[in-house]
Amino acid sequence: MNYSISEKYNCVVIDLKGRIMGGPDAETFSNEIHKLIDEGKKQIIINLEQVKFMNSSGLGILIGGLNTVRKNDGDIKLCNADKRISSLLMVSQLNTVFDHYTSLDEALEAYN
Repeated sequence: MNYSISEKYNCVVIDLKGRIMGGPDAETFSNEIHKLIDEGKKQIIINLEQVKFMNSSGLGILIGGLNTVRKNDGDIKLCNADKRISSLLMVSQLNTVFDHYTSLDEALEAYN
């Protein structure tokens, strides 16, 4: 898993790339989320546009991040999931846990 972080309109945008499958990526992602919270950045959008594959461990990474952020009075929104990732969110019923938007602009607007 690769990712890049940027800021837009008082939100942090994490662009995930590649295969999201857990393992050492889980700790790296968790550390990044904690760092953002320590900096007072609690409005986070995860852009899934360039995610090619995600398994249940990858979903666990997202859930762990969401739990951490929500415990600190923040939220994580998802955007740009393709059909496969959207289907995975639906089957796992995580579409009821995460707010998901079809574009980054919609996710940014949801925070405003």
